[in-house]
Amino acid sequence: MSLSEFLTIIKNSSFNILEIYQKAPNETLIILGVILVIVLVAYFYLNSLIKRKKILKVIETIKSSKSFDDFDKKIKILVDEVPKRGEEVANALNGSKEHILFRGSKLLSSLNINKKIDSYINLSKNFKQLSEGSKKYNNTELTQFFENKAEELLKKNLIIDIKYYCENADFNINELENINAIVSYANTLLDPNVVLDIMKKELDRFSFGHNCDLFKLIEVLDEKKSKQIFQYCQEKLKNIFENGEYEVSITILEYLLESNQNQKVYDYISTLKLPNYLQQLYNIFFDKKDDIKLDLAFIANPLQIENQYKKYIDESLTNNWKDKEYIEFVSKSKGVIDVLGHVEFRTLIERVDNIALNKENSKKIEEALTIAKRAESIALEAKSLNERSISINRLNDTNK
Repeated sequence: MSLSEFLTIIKNSSFNILEIYQKAPNETLIILGVILVIVLVAYFYLNSLIKRKKILKVIETIKSSKSFDDFDKKIKILVDEVPKRGEEVANALNGSKEHILFRGSKLLSSLNINKKIDSYINLSKNFKQLSEGSKKYNNTELTQFFENKAEELLKKNLIIDIKYYCENADFNINELENINAIVSYANTLLDPNVVLDIMKKELDRFSFGHNCDLFKLIEVLDEKKSKQIFQYCQEKLKNIFENGEYEVSITILEYLLESNQNQKVYDYISTLKLPNYLQQLYNIFFDKKDDIKLDLAFIANPLQIENQYKKYIDESLTNNWKDKEYIEFVSKSKGVIDVLGHVEFRTLIERVDNIALNKENSKKIEEALTIAKRAESIALEAKSLNERSISINRLNDTNK
């Protein structure tokens, strides 16, 4: 059927589709198909145009994002849409790339280090994807920019921020999660010490023996989460407490006593090699805490300082002269024999022996008294039975 014939059919049918289809089915389907294609092309074009306009708007508004979450959401939209929306979008992104980087960096700066680490990692990942997605447009400047910045965010910017955090942190118990986050990130790197050495250096700005806040932080560090920093801090504290050449502040020692970590204080005082500081601790703690083990820790230390050790031991033993266990404990404590001398120490041992002997004698006397009382009771009972038997016999004789 010629075109003119088909047009005549359309005209005569008053544009009735069914009538046209009955008279020229093939031609009708072709025309409808063409119309459908045109409609679909128009739809996809308009839809693409609308989406392109939206992405261009995202590129424009991302530069004024008010929060990093909003910025991150828009970056993800760009990651998804840039590869699909043509060179116009790629060119617009290229023109705004520096502003986008600046805005992202600005918003990142307001986050705490814990959140900042995750945000840097995500932003680097998104920049890497933008670089990959823009390669199809052969825009080397755009592709190379986001590829380079994806790397710089982690290798340069994040390291700088971690260093800044470490330089300004107070390292108290409130920093626990931040420390764990830094250690966790460090252990994702080929060389964790790139990050960990920064923290160790800044930790060394503080006195492990005097800063009680740092001491409390170290107490709550978890070996699984803090790993190398936990080990580093534990080794520092162990050296300070066991070396004998370092001062541990009175505040920390008081804290240990109050938190029932007394043995650590006893061990520290008994091995301290600083006579002036031992004297200071003696003046503050000795015979002031009602803690015999604390007082004996001073006596166990061989350093010569001004003291009242002998008077203390004499009074202590006098007040507890009947307590064998107490006297034995004191007599076996390190340094007591040096304070009392061998003669008085032998007297002390004799006292322990006498107490033991007296206790043994007292026990035997008590046992003898118990036996005697029991024997007396049995005798009285037998006498009573005998008297009752005599009375019964007499009664029987009378009845006869």
